[in-house]
Amino acid sequence: MKKTLVAVAAMAAVTGAMADVTLSGAVDQALVNTKAGDGVKTSAFTGSAAGAGTLGDTFITFAGSEDIGGGLKASFKIEPRLDVNAAAHTMTNREAYLGLAGSFGDVKIGANYTPIFLQVAAGSDVGGVSNAMGFLPASAGTITIGGGQSTALYTLPSLVTGLNVQAMLKKGGADSVGNDVASTYSGTGALTASGKGRGDGTGLAASYTMSGLTAGYGIETTKNSQLGFTTNNAAYSLVAAASTTQSIKNTAMSLIYDAGIAKLTYLNAKATLGTGAIKTNTYAISVPLGATTINYSMSSQSSNTGVAAAVDQKFSGSQLQARYALSKRTTAYLQQGGYNNKTAGQTANTKSTSTAVGISHSF
Repeated sequence: MKKTLVAVAAMAAVTGAMADVTLSGAVDQALVNTKAGDGVKTSAFTGSAAGAGTLGDTFITFAGSEDIGGGLKASFKIEPRLDVNAAAHTMTNREAYLGLAGSFGDVKIGANYTPIFLQVAAGSDVGGVSNAMGFLPASAGTITIGGGQSTALYTLPSLVTGLNVQAMLKKGGADSVGNDVASTYSGTGALTASGKGRGDGTGLAASYTMSGLTAGYGIETTKNSQLGFTTNNAAYSLVAAASTTQSIKNTAMSLIYDAGIAKLTYLNAKATLGTGAIKTNTYAISVPLGATTINYSMSSQSSNTGVAAAVDQKFSGSQLQARYALSKRTTAYLQQGGYNNKTAGQTANTKSTSTAVGISHSF
C-alpha cells in the first residue's frame, strides 16, 4: 500500500497540475538452510539476493508524477534494493528513472528493466520463485533486467486492446574512443578490457493478452560482453569470451494461462555468442486455495560452450512453495528449491538444496 508523502499544487492555479510523491516497498526475512553440492551446510537469516531462497527482494520505492499540461505527464522512480542483514545497509538499484508520457507513448531514461523481462519473463515467475535456488533462467543470466546500464525504455501507446510493445536502447558506458566508464556488466558477465560500445545494445519485446492467455516474445543484443552463468553454488562458468565483433543475442518467449483455479506458465530463453549458447526451459503452476497459494516450477538448462577444452553443461532445478496470506500486505511462506548438475562425468558439486521459512511485508 502506497503512502502519499507530499502533494504539491504549486502549478494548480495556472495549469491544474498536481505533483505526488509516494513511498512504498517490501521487507522480506527468512531462515534459510542450505546444503551445497560439496556437502557444506549453512544456516542464516537473510532477506535479499537471488538464489538465497527468499520470497522476494527487500527494497524501498520513491516514486512521483506530475501532470505538466498539454497532455504530458512527468514521472520518476528511485527503487534501491536493500540488504538489511549486512553490517552496512548496502543499496543497489532495481529501477531508477525519469519519465515522460503522452499521446506518443511513455519514455523512461535511467536504470530500467528490459523489455524482454517486462513483457516476457516477469509474468512467468509464479510466487516470486525466481529468488529461490534452482530457478535456472535467472542464474544463467539469459534474462537481463538492466545490468546497471543507462537505458532509454520506450512503451508504445496502446493501439490494440491487449497488445503491449516496448523497445530499449542500452548504453554500457564506453566513450567515443573505446575507454569504458564502467568495469563490469552484471547482466551477462564481465565486459572486455577495452572496446568501443562495450555493453551497448538494443531490446524489443511484445506481449498479447486475450481471454486469460498471454503470449510474449522478446529479443535483446549486447556488445562486447562475455557469455556465462553463475550456479547457485556461486561458481562462474564461462560459455563464450567477449567479442568486439559479435554481440550476445538473447531471445525469450512465454505462454501464460490463468484459468482462475490455476495459473500455468512456460518460459523458453536462449542466449548466444558466437558458437556458445545457453538454453533454458521453465514450466510452472500456481494454485490458489483460499488464503493459501501453492506454487511449483521446474527448469532445465544446457550450455554449449564456445571455449576450447571447456565442457558443455546440463542442469535441472525445481522450486516448491506454500504461501499464506496473513493480511493483504503480509505473507508467511515455506519454500524449497534445488538444482542438480547433470553434466556427463560430473561428480563434484552435483546437487544443492535450500529450504526457507519466512515472512514478507509490503507497504
